Amino acid sequence: MKYRTTLQSLIIFACLLLSILSPVGAAGQQQKMRIDRRAIRPNLLAPELYSDKLSLKITLMNLPGAATSASYWEVEFQVFFVPEQEFEKNMKELNKAGKGRELRPEYFPGRILLATGKFNKQRLDTLKERAFVREAIPFRDKVPAEQQTSFSSLMSFYSVKVFDGKLKKDIYGSDVFIVPPFETDTNDRNSLVARTGLFLNFFVAEDGSLYRSNTKSASESTEWNPN
Repeated sequence: MKYRTTLQSLIIFACLLLSILSPVGAAGQQQKMRIDRRAIRPNLLAPELYSDKLSLKITLMNLPGAATSASYWEVEFQVFFVPEQEFEKNMKELNKAGKGRELRPEYFPGRILLATGKFNKQRLDTLKERAFVREAIPFRDKVPAEQQTSFSSLMSFYSVKVFDGKLKKDIYGSDVFIVPPFETDTNDRNSLVARTGLFLNFFVAEDGSLYRSNTKSASESTEWNPN
């Protein structure tokens, strides 16, 4: 009876696991694993939520003087993975010290560098010319298996300088975007899938103010929509 009970328990567990995880993607495409968001909890090992590779797209959505030859755009960036427990512990300490709004890479000694670079663009007439893309950034293989938990962090630090030839003004910005390794499945709001893309978007208004966003939709638009 004990053997039968154990076998039944294993079968039930396998069925539950299959109900939580299911592949997403058509034939010929890289399959992602879908996971029910209700199954996610802190410090849960979830390698299925880590993509093999990431892409990074940095976009200057709008610039009043985009068509002016004197205008240019410079960006430096660094993308890090930070383990879940370290991020939580260090953020608590930084907030106590009043440094929670001024994050720097060195505040997270266990960080893993995924990508770094810089560029300068002087042809800014079209949205395509104002976009920078880095493809095939190795991700999952660079993260130790024991650190592939659900609520770890991807931190994208950036420093931006824009000169607008129409406004005759330098515009600066530096900060960080922080996202988890997963994102909501666009076909099922109750499910999560591995994140495959990171987006850094910047919008210069007519008065020279700089706005930022990290959504995919903003990277495809020239209009600022704060919602």
